Amino acid sequence: MKSAVVRIANLVGETGCFRLLAPEVVPVFMLHRVYSGARSVAGGLPADTLRDHLAYVARRGYKVLTMDELLGMLEEGGRIHAKSVMFTIDDGFSDHFSVAARVFDEFGFVLNCFVITGFLDQELWPWDDQVSYAIQSSSCQQAKLTLPSGDPYLLDLVGDGINTAVRTLRDALKAVPQANLYQWIQSELFPALAAEYPSKVPPEFLAMSWSDASLLQQAGHGVYPHTCSHRILSTLTSDEKQYEIDHSRKRVEQELGKPPLVFAYPTGRQRDYDQRDMEQLINSGFKMAFTTVPNYVRKGQNLLELPRFSMPANSADFRQIVNRFEAFKNRLRA
Repeated sequence: MKSAVVRIANLVGETGCFRLLAPEVVPVFMLHRVYSGARSVAGGLPADTLRDHLAYVARRGYKVLTMDELLGMLEEGGRIHAKSVMFTIDDGFSDHFSVAARVFDEFGFVLNCFVITGFLDQELWPWDDQVSYAIQSSSCQQAKLTLPSGDPYLLDLVGDGINTAVRTLRDALKAVPQANLYQWIQSELFPALAAEYPSKVPPEFLAMSWSDASLLQQAGHGVYPHTCSHRILSTLTSDEKQYEIDHSRKRVEQELGKPPLVFAYPTGRQRDYDQRDMEQLINSGFKMAFTTVPNYVRKGQNLLELPRFSMPANSADFRQIVNRFEAFKNRLRA
């Protein structure tokens, strides 16, 4: 029943009526991984699915915005193009350069990349992927952990299953102080799971290089900071917050030649950042920042709390967001 309603809504949406009923809004989509070939990547979107989404955007005559264009519309009061859309991708994995950006290049569309600067500097690989790797490498059935907060935690790989165990432990770690998170993963989590901490970043978690990022920028794509370590800002001290924001901005400017004006919060839920973080962003020279709260960007919003939709794997779901059916539903609820 629901799928039939969505199909009908998408047919109606292609007439443009939802854009008329919910004007001056922009859907900003968020990707994390894009893969080609038969071997999938956790949290990834197949390149062919991405290609289908972009082909629809091209076929229907949508305008894919750059960050400068969006900032101009929101900050300077320009008219928001009725058929506009934007795409972002988070973290800075190698497939962002080798797979995702190449699909966007096929259509001449801009992809905006938010990179973990410590990842590109080869100082670390994202903590949530380290958690996943440790659990998947373990032969244990259960593990008794002491979280960085000091709280006990029972990791049940058999009773919960691998995927649930990964998700629940990640969620638990998002809610505790993360100052020493990377050290805890290496010195506590891996030994508790009888898993060997890898001497090199596993191939499936490799970062793009700064040279790759420079080539993306030269090709017209955007590259912006996503902190240094991807630790959640609201779990850090004031000094750590300032470092994550200031130093990640500095590294992007050093490597790419111009100061970035846009930022993305790690994890990006409303509880993952606070007023002090937004004040620090302003002090550091940022003008916009993106969350992961699913909604449309519109005029009048706080430019440091701009929402994004996760990129759907289903074409019908993607189209109902692009055609503003979701905005129409939000208006009905209001």
